[in-house]
Amino acid sequence: RGVDLGELDDLSDDEEDGDEELDHASSLERAAYTTLHLLQELQSSSAEVSSITMMGSPAPVASDNADMDASNNTNILPSLNDSMTGGGINGVIMEKSRFLMKLAPRIRRLESDTAKCLVGRLESLLAKVRHLIEEENADNDNNDHDNNDGRGGNHNNRQQQEQQTLLLTIASCLRGLALLSKGSDAESAFARVAIMPILRSKLSMGKLDEGGSRGECAGFFFLLDDVANTVRSMYGPILRVSEGMFANTNDSSANNMEVDLVTCG
Repeated sequence: RGVDLGELDDLSDDEEDGDEELDHASSLERAAYTTLHLLQELQSSSAEVSSITMMGSPAPVASDNADMDASNNTNILPSLNDSMTGGGINGVIMEKSRFLMKLAPRIRRLESDTAKCLVGRLESLLAKVRHLIEEENADNDNNDHDNNDGRGGNHNNRQQQEQQTLLLTIASCLRGLALLSKGSDAESAFARVAIMPILRSKLSMGKLDEGGSRGECAGFFFLLDDVANTVRSMYGPILRVSEGMFANTNDSSANNMEVDLVTCG
């Protein structure tokens, strides 16, 4: 009741757009998983080759016996360019390493392109979250009118669905960046799109000196509280989703990576 066909069409279009964005973000997250696996294979292969090389290279020993020198030389592992690399499992490892080394530039390019796509998608989603919150605040100002014409409840349900879909989509982007150990990129994106617009809208010399003489910055703490409350109301769910996400990476060297989306960007 009270909902025209045009409003239903708009709701359907919004749901389709949200589903497409979620599918795109999920695809980027899968690309990040694939990239991480390739990087791990490349690093593992390099480590195995280094181990074989160290085990196969003898310590130099001064000797006048030519037969002994020849015997020592047979233990030295050939280079990756030598097609007659040692047999057995070592030969398989060297062949795999040779193949991955040829793919290394493409793997690094894939890592870079995937990270750029994830950051770009994250920025556009954060901008959409801001627009949605501002639209919701404007609707709340006209809440009495919405309730009187019977469309307020349906409109609020649509906004809640959009926010939930956006949250899932942003979580996929953050997981992808976490897999690639790109926490600093996530911080920079959040600072540019989420934090800086809030600071620009609220920070002024008049508000900074409010309640005191010019230059005393008496209003600094009130201004800081206002900024913190605005960030919490607009991006609180996103910040809660991101907690601990960047610490749970598969790379042991990244386990101590600290990411602060609010202050470190």
